[in-house]
Amino acid sequence: MPEDNSFTLVTEKETLGRLLEDLSHFDLAAVDTEADSMYHYNVRLCLIQITIGDHHYIIDPFADIDVASIFKTRAMQSLIIHGADYDLRMLWNTYQFSPKHVFDTMLAAKFLGESGLGYASLVSRYFGVELPKDNQKSDWTTRPLPSDMCEYAVHDTFYLHELCAKLGEQLKLQGKFEWLLETCDDLILKAQHTKEIDPERWRIAGSFKMPPKALHILKSVWEWREKEAEAMDRPPYKVFGTELMLAIVRSVSYSYPNFSKETLPKLPRNFVGERKDSFFQMLKSAMTVPEADWPKMSERQAPPLYNPDGDLIDALKEWRDERAIELHFDPALLANRNQLISLASPVGSTWNDRYDAAHFLNWQRTVWDGILRKNLT
Repeated sequence: MPEDNSFTLVTEKETLGRLLEDLSHFDLAAVDTEADSMYHYNVRLCLIQITIGDHHYIIDPFADIDVASIFKTRAMQSLIIHGADYDLRMLWNTYQFSPKHVFDTMLAAKFLGESGLGYASLVSRYFGVELPKDNQKSDWTTRPLPSDMCEYAVHDTFYLHELCAKLGEQLKLQGKFEWLLETCDDLILKAQHTKEIDPERWRIAGSFKMPPKALHILKSVWEWREKEAEAMDRPPYKVFGTELMLAIVRSVSYSYPNFSKETLPKLPRNFVGERKDSFFQMLKSAMTVPEADWPKMSERQAPPLYNPDGDLIDALKEWRDERAIELHFDPALLANRNQLISLASPVGSTWNDRYDAAHFLNWQRTVWDGILRKNLT
């Protein structure tokens, strides 16, 4: 485990230059990132941790340095990351950067059938070291960075090179190494797809069967919470949670069109002064909106063009699970529920057509060819 002062905090040109020099001499870097989704409205990339050989770096994206220069270096084209999906998305969204290759140690552990997939669990299993947990929920926008937070951050890349070697060796022995690499390549591509913002994301869980009146109140309360959270620079759930939001909607719907502060559920203690007045004014304004402008109830999704064969789904699941036991890994790696449905739907004339509909990778197609030959011939 790294000792005090065994890492370099990159906040100015001199330390950045040292990092760039190191990155130019290696073919592989271990990387992790920290973001601030628990403390701020807009999620920002707050730290980038890099381990190269015996050198450990923490890059501060808030510092006045050219962070983007690190992504042009040799080592940053091939990365070791644990649970790469989130980190790849953060790097792409912030810097439009994607590596050419990734070795995801969490995915590797999943392919090997490890019971504990978390980084701390794997470090404990393979190195006999218990990692500290004190800063798991820290605010990574804190500046200057406290030394204990830096040391915690360094741990996240300290063991990745050795862990990659140990897991990679087992994957090669089991014939799964190329499967992992193909799956990681798919992760890289998916991280570059920006998710469209759903204009009806205010339809939270628990609102599906709400009538238009309640939906109108919910939308009004949800939009007020978003604006308040943005003004506070806090995640919306820290204004108030969804359970309280639903309770407010039920209360206001019951008394509609009358509005009484006394019938509302207990509001957070910080609902005072202008915030409290703004909240009540929003509810009063919602009462004046004509019924014609209320949101409509959610429509049930249209049935699929092709109905899947239920008996075939059950059979495919059974065959999948049997093969997964033989391969010693999670059956979902072979096909998740939606993919099983695609396989059981009469789309096209061949199994390859169904593989396409299930968005199978090449290694999944190969394994499923074997499964089908065994059970259908």
